[in-house]
Amino acid sequence: MKIKREHKTALIVITALALFIWGFNYLKGKDIFKSYHTYYAILDNVEGVVQSTPVTLKGIQIGTVDDLKFYNGIQKTMMVLNIDSHFNFAKDSKIKVYGGNIMGGKSVAIVPGTSNIMAKDGDTLAVMKMPGMFDLVNEKITPLQNKLERILTSTDTLLLGINNVFNSETQKHLSSTIVDLSVTMNQLKQSSIQLNGFMKQNQEHLNQSLANVDKITGNFAQLSDSLKQIKIKYLVNQINQSVAKLNTSLDKLNKGDGTMAKLMNDKKLYQNLERSTKELELLLKDLREHPKRYVHFSLWGRKDK
Repeated sequence: MKIKREHKTALIVITALALFIWGFNYLKGKDIFKSYHTYYAILDNVEGVVQSTPVTLKGIQIGTVDDLKFYNGIQKTMMVLNIDSHFNFAKDSKIKVYGGNIMGGKSVAIVPGTSNIMAKDGDTLAVMKMPGMFDLVNEKITPLQNKLERILTSTDTLLLGINNVFNSETQKHLSSTIVDLSVTMNQLKQSSIQLNGFMKQNQEHLNQSLANVDKITGNFAQLSDSLKQIKIKYLVNQINQSVAKLNTSLDKLNKGDGTMAKLMNDKKLYQNLERSTKELELLLKDLREHPKRYVHFSLWGRKDK
């Protein structure tokens, strides 16, 4: 039995259409011979995610992003995921959008949850958005940029202050100060040269003076050693005993005990002594003036009248 030309044409068209559908789904990352479950995720922004972006679970691709569309007007965006029905995961699992490279692409992964309830076809999964590479770079660069701007502002202020300080008049004063400083340094240099000459000329005298100082220091050291050898404690005890005896004697004098106390405290005795002293003085005066009254001496044994 011969196959008609129309039947051949229809078979070729059907085969080509099947190949086209299979190739189109293959390019989208879908296998038409597998069954898929559809899941949804609501995000604020799906920038960097495109259709056919692989969806992985612990690094293994288990599906693709099937569609991206607005949700709740244009407030949110919805990501439609086609996941191989052979993979089951908890209902509290989360969708993680991460990465980002120079081309702007991002990756999508499922982070398994811990619930005992499994996710079902048509469930909406929570989203755990991770910062991309450029987000991290911007996060690190922004504080550095702020610090750099502050440093540049401070530098401009400092340079402006320096320009205000170093005006023409200040520059003249600064030049004059530098000249004066140069003159002072030259004078110090001359003084240093003169001092060196003086030291050389008087080196012998200086050495002798230092030797004398060493000698004096040695004498002081010997004196210190001698003072250490003195029995200071014994000497202090002797002085204390002498002072105690002197205090006892003074106390006896004040009380009137003894001859010395009577001489000091008896007024009559003092008056008698004073009168006797005057009479003795008159006697000595009379003896000087009339010695013959008291001494009789004659060569011939004759008495004076």
